[in-house]
Amino acid sequence: MYKRVLVTTEEAKLSLPQLRKGLSLTSEAGHTEWFMTVYHPAFEAATSDDPETEAEARQLYARHRQNQADKLIANLRDDADVVADVCWHPSFPAAVMRQAERYKPDLLVVPRRENNDFLDWLIGGEEQDLVRELHTPLMFANGTEWPAHPRIAVALNPFHTDTRDDQLEVELLKTADKMAQRLSAEMHVVHCLLSLPQATIFDEQIITDYASLQSQVGEEHRNRIEALLSQIDRPVGGPLMQLLEGEVQVELPRFVEEQRIDILILGTNEHSLLERLLLGSTTERLLARLGCDVLVLHRD
Repeated sequence: MYKRVLVTTEEAKLSLPQLRKGLSLTSEAGHTEWFMTVYHPAFEAATSDDPETEAEARQLYARHRQNQADKLIANLRDDADVVADVCWHPSFPAAVMRQAERYKPDLLVVPRRENNDFLDWLIGGEEQDLVRELHTPLMFANGTEWPAHPRIAVALNPFHTDTRDDQLEVELLKTADKMAQRLSAEMHVVHCLLSLPQATIFDEQIITDYASLQSQVGEEHRNRIEALLSQIDRPVGGPLMQLLEGEVQVELPRFVEEQRIDILILGTNEHSLLERLLLGSTTERLLARLGCDVLVLHRD
């Protein structure tokens, strides 16, 4: 599916599930790099008066971890084209961004981070920072293995408040479809719509037919989603469509939990600094509330 996949991990949270997930999404002729950062402040504290000793200790320790990673890779699939690269760096996000710039992957896999919901919404966390800085497809992967037939959900928003077209939504659908076929997964298409508050309607005639109005709104949203679905080639069976009513930051995490979704695919657009400060990003806010794997795609 992807030709160049970069899987990243910290030594303190060394885990193979993220690597296996990256490999399962690497095309047959593709290449995977497993990038690991190592860092121990004690090394610097113990050898601060001897820079040469400090540098030698770093190299020896990094080489030790490199040998361990190579042995782990040797026990993976024989046909997997994967190499390990170990780097000493005090900041995992900074190292990931630097490595992504060097390797230029088609997919970047990053381990999920613990989030403080309010704090990350206010100033941003590591996952949010990576979404803002990198436009490579980003998969935030937890340490849970995917089942034999995972559940994939793609969240769409075919109604825009700006002038952009449906390019991003079509790309989200195509990516979800390819991933579902590759992983033999169950595919869901999800859209959240806000109900029209009855208190905001001043026309008495409309108020008397409020239920019918709500039904019309839902039907319009469904028709728009179906128009998008017609643009993907899926000859065997169609995805399951889910229309959720309510705030996306509340309803989408609830849907993911109730339906036991393994992978959620989201899209994100460019936002100015002022827009981020005043409104924030729906995708960035959702990251703090989701525990499943999340694939984020940017609009080109």
